[in-house]
Amino acid sequence: MENNISTSLLITTYNSPKFLDLVFRSIMKQTVMPDEVVIGDDGSKKETKDIIDSYRDKLPCKIKHVWQEDNGFQRCRILNKAIAQVTSDYILQVDGDIIMHPKFVEDHISAAKPRQFVCGNRSFVRKNKTSRLIDKPDKLSFNILDIKKRKRFFRIPCLSPFYRNKRSNTSRKGNVGCNMAYWKEDIVKINGYNEGFVGWGYEDIEMVERLMNSGVRKTTLLFMAVEYHLYHPKSSRASSIKNKKMYYDCKNLSLSFCENGINKYIDTIQ
Repeated sequence: MENNISTSLLITTYNSPKFLDLVFRSIMKQTVMPDEVVIGDDGSKKETKDIIDSYRDKLPCKIKHVWQEDNGFQRCRILNKAIAQVTSDYILQVDGDIIMHPKFVEDHISAAKPRQFVCGNRSFVRKNKTSRLIDKPDKLSFNILDIKKRKRFFRIPCLSPFYRNKRSNTSRKGNVGCNMAYWKEDIVKINGYNEGFVGWGYEDIEMVERLMNSGVRKTTLLFMAVEYHLYHPKSSRASSIKNKKMYYDCKNLSLSFCENGINKYIDTIQ
């Protein structure tokens, strides 16, 4: 698709200002800038706001900081609040613990099609390299030895079409919420994220399941829109059993709409 669509880079974060600084540094290196950057902040302290404010005069695009009080892991709620504030047509969704390849935004725009959403992928930065990046954030570069899942490290656009749609018939495979792109219109129609998901797990694939049930096509993206996931300890899995059941309830009932969603913050749902 031609790059005349308006794009918003949506970033979720929680009390990780040094990671978020690295995300912003990778935004500054993009070959194509998003029209806006929207931060969905699940209750971070002042240090995060200070990082965000420090980039307002450095980036050519508008930055919005959408914050809510810290009430545990409420990622779906802050995502809905942030999506409601998006003014662009197309949303590129990432987490606040990744670094984007300089062509990340450009690649996602090139893959955009009507009534389609895109699931990208990620490689994993080793613990020692993550520590070095935090100590010297101006040294924003990688080599293959810094990375796990090395197949996902390379940007080779000519190979990417051969891996498109490889897992397009399932919501569980080839889907990560830290590298995703969709049309705002499409996610608003399914009422956004289901805020019944509290705590880690299954919230992204449940949303993807509803998108697919609504008739939006899924495609997967490899060797383009490359990103590097910074090392950190895993989040608590205490909610995974409950959340897994909610996902399968959605799947088994072929739901396309959730009741507890974005319509609390936006009034355009049909």
